[in-house]
Amino acid sequence: MTTRVSARPFVGQDFPTVEGARLADVLLADHAHHWADLSVDLRELSASLLISAFFNSFLLRVYEANPKLLDVARKTKWELLFYFQRENIERWMAEFSPAPQPPKHAPPRAS
Repeated sequence: MTTRVSARPFVGQDFPTVEGARLADVLLADHAHHWADLSVDLRELSASLLISAFFNSFLLRVYEANPKLLDVARKTKWELLFYFQRENIERWMAEFSPAPQPPKHAPPRAS
């Protein structure tokens, strides 16, 4: 059974990078346990928000929180107003690659 979530209550008028991360935080907190059955309604959001930066920050936040969810998050079902948006989003989701993360502890320096 698909769980439908409207992004409108969580996503406002901030920069796309902030809003994409905010949406990821909401979904991770409330829906991570059934992400594969998730459908996110973006139809009420401004098209100017739904750019690659929004989706890249969304996936980056998912990756930072739980790298194992990244491939599932790439397949999120997005409800959109226009077909061309779907084509772009699918490409952005497929092309996203998290930047290599620096080691948490630097290796000891040789004397």
